[in-house]
Amino acid sequence: MLPYRTPCFNRAFGRLQSCVRCINYAAPDMYAVISDIHGNYEALEAVLRDMPEGVETVYCLGDVIGYGASPNECCDAVRKLEMPTITGNHDLAVTDLSTDLNWFNPVAAAAVMWTREQLSEENAEFLRSRPRMMQTREALFVHGSVRDPDEYIINSISAEENLAVLTEEYPNVPVCFYGHTHVKAVAPSPNGAMNGGHTLDLRSGGPYLVNPGSVGQPRDGDTFASYVLADGGQVVYRFVEYDIAQAQTRIRAAGLPNMLADRLAVGR
Repeated sequence: MLPYRTPCFNRAFGRLQSCVRCINYAAPDMYAVISDIHGNYEALEAVLRDMPEGVETVYCLGDVIGYGASPNECCDAVRKLEMPTITGNHDLAVTDLSTDLNWFNPVAAAAVMWTREQLSEENAEFLRSRPRMMQTREALFVHGSVRDPDEYIINSISAEENLAVLTEEYPNVPVCFYGHTHVKAVAPSPNGAMNGGHTLDLRSGGPYLVNPGSVGQPRDGDTFASYVLADGGQVVYRFVEYDIAQAQTRIRAAGLPNMLADRLAVGR
């Protein structure tokens, strides 16, 4: 079990907040963006194998852990590859033992409690010390939204409001990558900016909000792990098959709620 530490968080408006708000990185020529791994090592491993050799940096939008049965394996992989990483709400819930789990549904809360018992202190320290936002010259990276790290962008209204914040506060940034919903999405609707069905041209229109979808627990009816590649002003979606049966076996063997295994087969 994780030893208790005084967490480096403050609670503003009832939300978990990291003391490390934003880190700036140099913009690589070609990079990948992943989100919501949620302890699914089979999916993460498949996604990493799928990435082209030219990828210089992999940005992680948070929630490395929670739900899945391989939290340490996923953290170890993220750390080994030195991925610039945001801390997500599940990362904070696991590593801040004072978190009120009434904010979580019973299944999510059970996964948080199980993960607390499994996660190494080294990995816990890594997650609790991540920022809640990252920025390069070309992009902004958040877990939930531009204005709130725990907000779900789930409709056109919240998307439009966050695009307004992006335009006002980050006027020269063409794209904000966000996660949290586990649903692939682009806002505004790109219309003519999409090429080949899965490619977004950042030089046409914008700025854009881009959700790469979830590596470890998709919720849009698609069972593939998903992520995006950014290269030369374009964002390309990649969909990756992985060993769902093995991930399910690990979850059930760990004694986690069966729902967490079942949902992987339907992408919900």
